[in-house]
Amino acid sequence: MTKTIYGFLQQTVLLAVGSALCALAVNGILLPQGFLSRGLTGVALLLYHLHPILSVGTMYLLLNIPMFAGGWRFVSRRFALYSLWGMVLYSLMLSVVTFRLDLNDKMLSAVIAGVLCGTGSALILRSCGSTGGAEILYVMMHKAFSLTLGTASLLVNAAILAVAALVFPIENVLYTVVCVVVSAQATDRVFHGLAQRRAALIMSDRWREIADDLTNAHHVGVTVIPGRGGYHRTNRMILYSVMPRKTVANVKKAVLERDPGAFMAFSTAEDVTHPEVGNQPLW
Repeated sequence: MTKTIYGFLQQTVLLAVGSALCALAVNGILLPQGFLSRGLTGVALLLYHLHPILSVGTMYLLLNIPMFAGGWRFVSRRFALYSLWGMVLYSLMLSVVTFRLDLNDKMLSAVIAGVLCGTGSALILRSCGSTGGAEILYVMMHKAFSLTLGTASLLVNAAILAVAALVFPIENVLYTVVCVVVSAQATDRVFHGLAQRRAALIMSDRWREIADDLTNAHHVGVTVIPGRGGYHRTNRMILYSVMPRKTVANVKKAVLERDPGAFMAFSTAEDVTHPEVGNQPLW
């Protein structure tokens, strides 16, 4: 019971902080500067401008219905329920975080708004849900096509802004494009940066001792792969491991203590699936 409550509070903090950053971007920069909104909010504004039959809020709610249905069907029921909770928190933050950032430079405004939106979206998507809207579509595109969340965001918003350019002032559309591009980059950097992993290849004649040290002293899982040298044609054992980025320094130290001449190569492992060392999102 205590673990369940702690987990819910942890998810709520991520959703609330991310929503606050997005709300600051919307109320503090996007609306005062006259930029367009991204995602389903942008679609709702566009539809309202073309056919003002329903209010923007009503159109946004109607657009969310197929999004939540898709999230429930193609992602998970937990994701859909947390996304519903996230939408409530985002609506609350839009009502609470209402102060304006007085920026005179439109380009600077677009960049800062993009950083805030991208960082907020990344924090939200590190939780078990989203805040509804186009973020659910980004997650479905990520699961279906292995696109990064930033790339999915860029594609969806590019399509929306291409249509908006036919209706709204082109200058505002172009500044919004800057915001969207910066936001996509920030989302990818923050989202993957929060849970980066490193893949290590280690070659040494003392591979047994190194494997024991890493496994027992540093609790790093190791796989032993038989290999063969390309020049001397000698058989070698290769140690392969995926670990959190913070563990790399200790692993290097442990290996060099056993064999100062050991060969090590570390690379970024962006998409790792495993219950213990994986960096997959929770949805």
